[in-house]
Amino acid sequence: MDGQASRRRYRLLGRDGEFYECEQPGTLGGNSRECIYGRLDCPAALAALAGGNVYAQHRVFFADEAAAIAAGYRPCGRCLRARYTLWTRGGVPNTAEYPWLFLPPSELSSHCE
Repeated sequence: MDGQASRRRYRLLGRDGEFYECEQPGTLGGNSRECIYGRLDCPAALAALAGGNVYAQHRVFFADEAAAIAAGYRPCGRCLRARYTLWTRGGVPNTAEYPWLFLPPSELSSHCE
C-alpha cells in the first residue's frame, strides 16, 4: 500500500460552497442548515451533536474562517462572541472591516446591541 492510500482524508466545505477532500482536518465546524461556523469545541455544537443525529447530518467543516465566510456562513454567537457581535452590528459586506457576505436580519441586530 502506498503512502497516499494510508493517509486520512477530510471532507471540507470550500470557499465556493463545494465539498473537497483534504489531508488536513478543518479548523472550524459549522451547520449547513443554519449557515453558522464556530470552533470545533463549541459548547452549543457539542450539545447539539450529543442530542441526536439531526445536527450531525448538517455538520460541515472549514479549513479556516475565510473559507467559512466565502461560503456564506456567519459566526456562532456562543463560541465566537466577539466576531458574532461584529457581524450583528453590520457594515459594508465583503470589506476588510466587515468580511461577511451578508448583513444580519434587522430584528436580530436590534436584539443584540
